Amino acid sequence: MRVNTRVRVLMAALVLAIVAGGGTASAGIPIQTVVSFDPSAGQFPESLTVDKTDDVFVSLINPVGDILEVRPNGESSVFAHFDVGGFGPLGVKTDPSGTLYVDVSTFDPATRRVYRVRPDGTSTRLPGTGAIAFPNDLVLDKRGNIYATDSIAGAVWKIPRGGSAEIWFQSPLLEGTGAFGLGFPLGANGIAIRHRQMIVANTEGGRIVRIPIQHDGSAGTAATIVDGPSVFGVDGIALSVHGDIYAAVNSQNTLVRVTSAGSVETLATAADGLDNPSSVAFGSGKGDRQNLFIDNFSVFSATPHPGVLKAAVGEPGQPLP
Repeated sequence: MRVNTRVRVLMAALVLAIVAGGGTASAGIPIQTVVSFDPSAGQFPESLTVDKTDDVFVSLINPVGDILEVRPNGESSVFAHFDVGGFGPLGVKTDPSGTLYVDVSTFDPATRRVYRVRPDGTSTRLPGTGAIAFPNDLVLDKRGNIYATDSIAGAVWKIPRGGSAEIWFQSPLLEGTGAFGLGFPLGANGIAIRHRQMIVANTEGGRIVRIPIQHDGSAGTAATIVDGPSVFGVDGIALSVHGDIYAAVNSQNTLVRVTSAGSVETLATAADGLDNPSSVAFGSGKGDRQNLFIDNFSVFSATPHPGVLKAAVGEPGQPLP
């Protein structure tokens, strides 16, 4: 499958915006390479998730369109494939049963969906998700509800267990600005939940937002946790058990830690091996709970190094719901 010309132009514009702000200073936290991918084969990982056995699932954008399962020993195999055009598979999340949920972004509502992929590899399109303009990342809660970010609409959609997708929250706080020159805004992106608090990253808006989840399941009044240059281009996020936010800032080649009070600490940069990081997820296996997995998106980088890294961050991540 060849790269759609429109996709190539849009992704090239995105990377030009990304590399313009890359940092260089090293923070020196321990980082190691888990697996490297082949850029000449179009293997550019956009998102990752870690299951309860410490297997890492990685989405490779089109033209590959694969979801790879990477085992703790570094061996990998294709878990699922999406030959649907457009950008292909983006955000991925797993539940405790090993079922995978995947945002697939295309320019066609007939194929643009959130998919459920069973452990045997069979996939199902979730009802109503074709209406999501640009499904980018997603998260599950303890009740089995799924929340997906819509980067174009500046919104979070909710797919109730057994129900159809509907907009759960939409706000200027989650809207993109068009700063990346893609021809559409790139707003709401990385998403996570902790203690009835939804945390959402806005890529072009350069902010991270907290949205309370009310007892009836509706959204409360949103507030900005942090905004400004340190998080411009923020993409995927993950939460620690203490509520710290770990964010991949791909426009600056940085990994940052944001406290609930909004203070920002840079943990790693390009000097530590980051190459357009776009997703983060904590390990779940014995000895890995204080390790953060990071993917190097690397798409159209001058010297791309796509792959999955692992960083020791000194605190455990929030367990799967």
